[in-house]
Amino acid sequence: MVNDTSLGALEDAQQQESRTARQRIELAEEYLAHYRSRIHLVQESFYELGARHGIQDDPGLRTELQRVSEVADENTRHTGWKIAELEEDHQTMTSQHAEERERFIEHQRKNG
Repeated sequence: MVNDTSLGALEDAQQQESRTARQRIELAEEYLAHYRSRIHLVQESFYELGARHGIQDDPGLRTELQRVSEVADENTRHTGWKIAELEEDHQTMTSQHAEERERFIEHQRKNG
């Protein structure tokens, strides 16, 4: 016989752990979207400022805008990889939870 209270406590703890991991992933995705948005606004602002001063085609300005784009792209790629790692960790955790639950149930049956 499986102790429903203990099994319920295990499942509750696992669900909380999973929710926390999922929230971290969602928060990271939100931060990344915010970062992309802010970088885009900064780039537009600098270009507009350059246009107002008639230097939008200046090689120095173009070089700096390109450098900022490259840095932002690299940061976005790196963050995307980290988010993917968080998602993989969540999948691994979910599998481990299922195995834990099965071991718990089996242990309860044997020692019932």
